[in-house]
Amino acid sequence: MRRNDRDFEIQNGVLKKYTGNAARVTVPDGIAEIGTNAFEDCATLESITIPESVTKIGISAFECCAALKSIVIPDSVTEISVFAFRDCAALESIAIPSSVTLIGYAAFEGCAALESIVIPEGVTEIGNATFADCTALISIVIPDSVKKIGSYAFQRCSSLGSIVIPDSVTWIGASAFEGCDALESIVIPKNVTEIYEETFRDCTALKSIMIPESVTEIDDFAFEFCDALESIVIPESVTKIGRAAFRKCTSLKNVTMPTGMSIGASAFAGTPYGVVNGDFSDKIDL
Repeated sequence: MRRNDRDFEIQNGVLKKYTGNAARVTVPDGIAEIGTNAFEDCATLESITIPESVTKIGISAFECCAALKSIVIPDSVTEISVFAFRDCAALESIAIPSSVTLIGYAAFEGCAALESIVIPEGVTEIGNATFADCTALISIVIPDSVKKIGSYAFQRCSSLGSIVIPDSVTWIGASAFEGCDALESIVIPKNVTEIYEETFRDCTALKSIMIPESVTEIDDFAFEFCDALESIVIPESVTKIGRAAFRKCTSLKNVTMPTGMSIGASAFAGTPYGVVNGDFSDKIDL
C-alpha cells in the first residue's frame, strides 16, 4: 500500500479521512474501502481517481463535495452506500460500473447538475430518495434487474421528461415521482399492484399514464395536481381510489372506471370530471 503523504488517514485498508485540500486527488493503491465521511465537505475537490482495489464507497464518503464535477468508479466497486454523493451540486456525470449491486439511500440526492445516469444490470433496487432533487436529470436507464423503486426515488427531478420502467419492477414507493413537473408520460409495469401515496403528485406536465390490470389500489393524493392529465382509464382490477387521488387535476374530463369501488373524499374535486359528477365526498371508505 502506498502511503504517499499525511493527507490520507488509513486504517486496516479503509481510507478513514482525507485531510488535504487538493483539487485533484488520487487515492492510494491497496485501499479496499473509502470510509464513512472520508471526503465529506472537501470544498476544493474537483476530481478523484479511485484505484481498482476499492470495493465499497462508504456512508457520506463524498457528501457535500460542492466542487466535485466528475468521478470514475472502478469495476471493483460493488456497493455505493447511503448519502455517498449527496449534495455534490456540481457533479455532472458519473459512470456506475456493472459490478455495483447496491446503491444506498439518498446516494445521489441533491446532485443538481447531474443530467443523465445509467443504472447497471445487477442492481435490484433503486433505494429511497436515491436521486431526489437531481433537478437537471433528463434521462435515466433502468435495467431489467431492478425490482423495486423506493419512496422519493426521483422526487423533484424537475427536468425528467421521460422514463421507461421495466416490467421487472413490482413495487414503486410513495412520492417516487412527486414533483417531476416535466414528466409527460409513463407506463406503470404490469406487475405493480398498488400506486402509493403521492407517487405522481405535482407531475404538472403528465398527459398520459397507463395503469395495468395488476393494480388494485390507487392511494391518497396519488395524482393530485397533475394539471395536464385529460383522461384516464382505471382498470377493473382497482377496488379503491384514495382521498384526493386526482384532486386539482384541472384538465381531467374523461374517466373510465369500474363501478362498486371504494372512492375516497374529494377524489376528483377541482377537476372538470368532478364538477360534473361530484367530488365523491359522500363515498368514504378508507
